[in-house]
Amino acid sequence: MNPFALLRFTLDLIQLRASPADAPRSTLLLLQLLSLDLLSSLLFLQALGTEILLAPLLGRLLLRLGMIYAVLASFRRGDRWVQTAIALFAVSVLLTFVMLPIAAALVRTPGDSVALDVQFLQLGYLSLLLWSIVIDAHVLRHALNLKIWYTLPMALGLFMLFNELATRMFPLS
Repeated sequence: MNPFALLRFTLDLIQLRASPADAPRSTLLLLQLLSLDLLSSLLFLQALGTEILLAPLLGRLLLRLGMIYAVLASFRRGDRWVQTAIALFAVSVLLTFVMLPIAAALVRTPGDSVALDVQFLQLGYLSLLLWSIVIDAHVLRHALNLKIWYTLPMALGLFMLFNELATRMFPLS
């Protein structure tokens, strides 16, 4: 898949128009997206001023891959793992790059500031975070052949479970 087709596919996913089945079953593409996700995470942590540790980021990457496989395998859809992971990581990379300037601007503003621009940045950040959960639910809906009403709480639960496990198993500081 060429970069423009990948970008088009990712934008269609973000708009809830594409499904993981539209992605090629390519482990090379998955590895490239995993590398991009690692790079975007490094840049995001650097923008936040956090100490950058590679081992916890790799652990978090493997944890997310394992969780995706576990969900698909529990529904006997393990054969869709590569395409589902491609879809989820493509969205993750693009949204991380979109959130990067927002996070950097939020870090630079004083903590006690209640300025309207800071509140809009916080609202934008939260909106993108919530929309990423909706996109994950959309991808899971297609991967598992379930209704969105089932996959939306599943995506939210996976998001919370991943964050809890990643924080305890692979702390960033």
